[in-house]
Formats: sequence, C-alpha cells, structure tokens
Amino acid sequence: MFPKLTTEAREFLARLEDKIEIVLERHQEQVTEFVDPYLRKCAFHYLNKVTDINFSCFGGVNDAERQRIVICPYYLEPQSEMANLSIIEFKGNLEHITYSHRDFLGALLGQGIKREKIGDIYLIDQGFVVIVSQELTDFLIYHSLKIKGIPLKAQKYEPGQWQPSKPPGKLINTTVSSLRLDTIVASGFGQSRTKVTGYIKGGKVKVNWQVIEDLDYQCQENDVISFRGKGRIVISKVTGETRKGRLKVTITRYG
Repeated sequence: MFPKLTTEAREFLARLEDKIEIVLERHQEQVTEFVDPYLRKCAFHYLNKVTDINFSCFGGVNDAERQRIVICPYYLEPQSEMANLSIIEFKGNLEHITYSHRDFLGALLGQGIKREKIGDIYLIDQGFVVIVSQELTDFLIYHSLKIKGIPLKAQKYEPGQWQPSKPPGKLINTTVSSLRLDTIVASGFGQSRTKVTGYIKGGKVKVNWQVIEDLDYQCQENDVISFRGKGRIVISKVTGETRKGRLKVTITRYG
C-alpha cells in the first residue's frame, strides 16, 4: 500500500520532479539528497510511472538506511559512483566519556552541514563512521571535529573498504492485548501506555520511518518503530495467542 504523503514527502517529490525534467530534457544524470526508506518508497512510486529513465539508490554500505537516488536517461545504468558518496571515520580518545549517535550527528550539524547531506552514522570503538555527500570530504578531513570537547581525527575510506557490523539487539518476549501502536511502544520501550500517549500524539514515534500519531494504528510483523531519543524496535515475530487471547510477540530493541 502506498504511504500517505507528509508535507516533507510532497516537498521532496517537487524537487524530484525538477530533477526528472533535467534528466529527460538535458540527458544528464541527477542525484537526490539522502532520504530515509519512507521517502524512497514515495519516490519509487512516482519514478515507476516515468518512462525513459532508469533509477537506483545507493547508501555507501550494505543495507544503508539513508540513501541517495540516482536517476539516469533510459540508456544509462545507475552506478554507485554517480551517487557521489564518501565514507569517513572519526576517532578520538573517547574511552572515558559516554557518547551516542545523537552526539555525532550534532557535531556534524554544528559545522553548518545540512542533514540531507548526511547519510548513515555508525558507532565504532572510540568514534564513528559516517556516509556523506562527496563535496564535504575535504572540509571534514581538514576541519577539526569535536565530541564533548575531545578532538577527533578523520580518515577517508575507499568505496567498499568498510562495512558496518550488525548492531546487537535486545530480544523482548512478551504478550500484548493487541498490535495497537501505543501497546507495542509501551511494551517495547518499557513504559506505560498512558506515558507513551503524549509522545505518539506529539509526533515523536515513527512506524517504518513515517510519523504516526494514531494511538490505535495497527502494527504488523517486521514493522520498524522508532521513538525519538529512545532508539527503535522491530516487531520480529508474532507467534500466536495465549489461552487468554493475548498475542505472543517477540520484539527486538536497538539503542
């Protein structure tokens, strides 16, 4: 089912339409900013209706969440190098501080870099690896980046030289009365349904990268649910019902 368009999606599709026009009229390949899976789904729904183009998406590493879409004339095949991506590692003496994905994103944004120029960020020992738009490479290599006052040293990787390891997740085997969003969020993040109600209605919860504010939204197996500031969960399995009619669910929590 095609997702409901948010304001962000409509604005992105308007920019996408401009890029398609350039491809068709000037026969020049075009690349979008980094987009999440929800915006990619919106884009693919639109692009599949356009003739005389080819398109694909690239995120710099396997299974990247945020990717750029490359659009070409029909006689060209999109290639990863057309996405203009760089992989940069930042490391420093961080063993005595706590740090998170948010700290690194904040450090990058603090340099005046726009979010759409930044792909996935991966935590590593003593630092992080980030996928960025290629034109930012020299700036990030030669300008000092700090986390909580600690300077980080940058190193660029060649394409294919680095791949992320799959982050460990915590398995939660539980039972729920239903697959309502508020019920799943409460169970997966260890909070009361009353407490998560305000967060959901406040737009702080996404299902498959789309903000959902309906408490009774019906989740499904394999849905990815993110809770701003608290991480994300995946509904890994729905294995049946208990004698009292409750659903048996396995949830994997990350972050």
